[in-house]
Amino acid sequence: KELSAHEKVVAIGEMGLDYHWDKSPKDIQKEVFRKQIALAKEVNLPIIIHNRDATEDVVTILKEEGAEAVGGIMHCFTGSAEVARECMKMNFYLSFGGPVTFKNAKKPKEVVKEIPNDRLLIETDCPFLTPHPFRGKRNEPSYVKYVAEQIAELKEMNFEEIASITTENAKRLFRIN
Repeated sequence: KELSAHEKVVAIGEMGLDYHWDKSPKDIQKEVFRKQIALAKEVNLPIIIHNRDATEDVVTILKEEGAEAVGGIMHCFTGSAEVARECMKMNFYLSFGGPVTFKNAKKPKEVVKEIPNDRLLIETDCPFLTPHPFRGKRNEPSYVKYVAEQIAELKEMNFEEIASITTENAKRLFRIN
């Protein structure tokens, strides 16, 4: 809480649930997640959500804890269009990374086409989830342009429009002028 008062802190996170590696008991993950949401609400900062193989529980907890009060980002979103709609109703932006550039990534590409531009963000998730054509190598921030290019193509827009839209969305979410 004390650290969140610093002027450069614009969000709380990354927080959420990760059932992929099974290194932390699910009940403890859920308890800590709920406490982190409560903290974000107390300090009135948006939250960055990590979700790996835990979509149903993440969405349920966000609803139960009233996370729409602060909203935030669904980091590296890979869920369905239905889940995307649920998250947007709770005041969340959807952020897409390298996987949207993968040839076999049908679901994220469909979601990108469907969601409104004012809920769209892009990211690198460095050092992971490297976009095509660098897949398999260490990711780096400069590769975010490949994500933007893919999204521009999917939305039938140009790169500059997507760059501008996602920049403005991030400024609005993080209250940056």
